[in-house]
Amino acid sequence: MKWLINLIRGYAELHVTGAFPERLLNLCAQNRLQFWKLCWLDETSFTFRVALRDRKRLDELARRSMCEVRETGRRGAAAVAERIVERRWGFVAGLAFCFLAVSFLSKFLLVVEVTGNETVPTAVILSQLHRVGVRPGAYGPAIREMEAANDALRGLPELSYLAVNIYGTRAEVVVHEAEKKPKLLDENTPADVVARTDGIIEDIQAEAGRPLFQDGDVVAKGEVLITGDLDLKEPEYGTVDLGRLIVHAAGAVTARTWRVLEETAPLTAWGKVYTGEEHTEYGIKILWFDLDFLQNSSISGGRYDKITETKQLSLFGRAIPVWLTTTVLRAYELEERPVDREEAALRLEQVLSARLEELMEAGRGEALRADFVTKEEDGRLTVTLLAECREEIGRTVKREGEVGRVYAGSGEPW
Repeated sequence: MKWLINLIRGYAELHVTGAFPERLLNLCAQNRLQFWKLCWLDETSFTFRVALRDRKRLDELARRSMCEVRETGRRGAAAVAERIVERRWGFVAGLAFCFLAVSFLSKFLLVVEVTGNETVPTAVILSQLHRVGVRPGAYGPAIREMEAANDALRGLPELSYLAVNIYGTRAEVVVHEAEKKPKLLDENTPADVVARTDGIIEDIQAEAGRPLFQDGDVVAKGEVLITGDLDLKEPEYGTVDLGRLIVHAAGAVTARTWRVLEETAPLTAWGKVYTGEEHTEYGIKILWFDLDFLQNSSISGGRYDKITETKQLSLFGRAIPVWLTTTVLRAYELEERPVDREEAALRLEQVLSARLEELMEAGRGEALRADFVTKEEDGRLTVTLLAECREEIGRTVKREGEVGRVYAGSGEPW
């Protein structure tokens, strides 16, 4: 174990010559200077080893004993460190600078990660966090996590919870989305349920108000299906008119409907013809610094496609705030070409199907049958969708005034 300690702290191998070299050994013993591996070469010289920390003291004792000391070598970890410092001081300085830079830069945020969001975009959350100071490049110890989370949450009403946790160069943001509040029925404003399209009623259910139609009746768009005016019946043999009651009508009206949708498109279209001329630009972004290279475009005419690809670099499996951007400019010219009729018709049918689906979602309905009719006229292609549907056709239309009882001869509710 002792040899290992000597190897770690380092030692010097010395050759001592003098008329009375034993005096040096006596002085070393008197001054408690440790030495080992003593080897006599002759009566006037010997070799031994001493620790590097005692090297200067040994020179003083050698002068007192009138001996000459010659160093033949140095061994151990401390000796290696001394040689590195003496011969490669630039490397040592650079290493020290790297350690200082790492210890300093580790205080700054490099990555901001958001977890827990489903409908709220991550970019929206990061933008709000940037406003309150939580962003790549921010000084981590200066960020008060709870205050930053509260400030960011005030600007994001879509969230019910937001927490900021800083782990060295990484900020973890945990969010919980708020539940949407259901719409409350306004029962204080008079209203009627009106048909939003033509149809044949299949089922009418009044929750409030009086239905004006029955199952099987044909109704037109804009007709009142469930009225908010209720006539109060007088008792038998009564002579007093009890007036009427005004309410906020509500209910569900399911009807068979027929939808006619139409879309048109030209049979010719302008297309791109690439000339083969290309230009590539490069850029790099480090934290908030943008460095662009080769920004002078050689594309003439101003018509070109711009294809940009951005890649974030990672280190040891973790993303770092360094982005490489490659932008390719491809020049083209415009040329009018005839379009494929079948392809154009299919595209228009897809557009009409999407419109019909939106209408059914709004009316909580379904399409029972759908047919397409295609025709060409004046260089344009027209596609018509004829659909038979079952849907909810009632919509609430509010009126001026207040709900309540209205007596005969009076226009105001009581």
